[in-house]
Amino acid sequence: MTAGPADAWRSSPSGLLVLDADGTVVEANDTVLRWVGRAREDVVGSVRLSGLLSVGGRIYWETHLAPMLHVDGRADEVALELRTPAGRMPVLLTALVRGTDADGRAQVHVALSSARERSRYERELLAARREADRSAAQVRVLQRATSALSRATGVRGVAHAVLDAAVGDLGARAATVWLADASGALRLHGSLGERVDEVGGLPSDASLGQRPAVLDGGRVVVPLRGQAGPQGVLVLLPRDDPGAEPLALEVVTALGEQAGLALHRAELYEHSATVAHELQHSLLATDPPVDPRFEVTSAYRPGVEALDVGGDWHDAFLAADGVLSVVVGDVVGRGLGAASAMGQVRSAIRAVAGPGVGPARLVQRLDRFVDQVHAAAMATMAYVEVELATGRARYVCAGHLPPLLVRASGGAELLWGGRSAPLGVRIPGRERREGTFELAPGDRLLLYTDGLVERRHRLLEESLEGLAVAGASLRDEPAGVAVPALVQRLLRDERGRDDVCVLLLGWRGGPARG
Repeated sequence: MTAGPADAWRSSPSGLLVLDADGTVVEANDTVLRWVGRAREDVVGSVRLSGLLSVGGRIYWETHLAPMLHVDGRADEVALELRTPAGRMPVLLTALVRGTDADGRAQVHVALSSARERSRYERELLAARREADRSAAQVRVLQRATSALSRATGVRGVAHAVLDAAVGDLGARAATVWLADASGALRLHGSLGERVDEVGGLPSDASLGQRPAVLDGGRVVVPLRGQAGPQGVLVLLPRDDPGAEPLALEVVTALGEQAGLALHRAELYEHSATVAHELQHSLLATDPPVDPRFEVTSAYRPGVEALDVGGDWHDAFLAADGVLSVVVGDVVGRGLGAASAMGQVRSAIRAVAGPGVGPARLVQRLDRFVDQVHAAAMATMAYVEVELATGRARYVCAGHLPPLLVRASGGAELLWGGRSAPLGVRIPGRERREGTFELAPGDRLLLYTDGLVERRHRLLEESLEGLAVAGASLRDEPAGVAVPALVQRLLRDERGRDDVCVLLLGWRGGPARG
């Protein structure tokens, strides 16, 4: 008997799904069910596609893919990860808006193909390419190092870039950077490598006056000269492995010249950086309301590797008598334009919030507002309203990371309700959603921007799990201690490329004030 179209669809080696306009799965073939390890009745009509994806995939679906499908009607070969019993499974998603259901609503047809073999092939291809490029690496070393130095900001950033280039690109076993202080004396400013203790101590003052790199016993001394004269010295320990190539003196001399110029620029930058940071703080300088029933503690840490001000903000105010509003958000981009848009959105939230408005309606009105403030388009925010007499809370997350609720009784949980697209992104037929929760006396609520948890080389899900663990471990600390401790712990290994904004609300409970 020849299999019909329905049988072919059900047994296709690709994962096939049909979604309704809200993203709920209305049909799934056997391949999808086998991949996710669930029965048909546990998937069809029960979950949205975002519920089958990893945390990063879930947020990307809600903030990018769903709006893209509404605008373009299709999405092609988007890399995502399914959550399966065996762990995350890389897949490529292709989706097409086609046809309608019995109620006349559009349906989305989705095809998923396994990307495991493709990922393995790409890794092997990259490994082969790295091997082939190794023989030509020395020719490109100076260009890469110069590029890294041009991007570095601040003396510390330049020192890190020089050390990375010396050990990573030039192939030195270890390196130290010595910079001249105001009196001209050399001071150790950074080190990197396997055997830093063998690099040796303070270089001679005469090394500041020389121009080419020179051999000094078993090490190479490289002067760092800027426009204003000598800036410092780079000391390298060559590799002594069998077959290791000696350091090319002409290359390290050129690196020293570029590093000296970068250090001169960094000094000028650091004189101006405080101006930008003071501007950012002035835009956020409002005191939260004072009430014995709650405590609000906030922190803002600018991205120290960028002079421009950013678009992160936080705020706390009374939306109505006995109703506290707290919000953290992020405007896309950097510079005065982003800072100006941030200030306007922050002011608009205060103007719109009020008795009877609520989080969902507030965001709907902000959608209309950002139509007039183009720099605020695609801004994200987490907004919460708390009834101070009862602890009942309503909230929305417009394209933003989920708030963290830390219970006084122990444990912490991410709040995944109330999610929708960033400000200004509208999908017909989909209203802004609200989530709800209740605070018990002693509970804390943490709002934050992406700079606190997003890392280039770490899965977002792992970072959020780390945030929950860190937040729960600090629940007994005073808020003034917990907030800086949390920021320091999560940013311990970061160089501050992105702004970080954090707001911690502690609810003490109790009757309303008389």
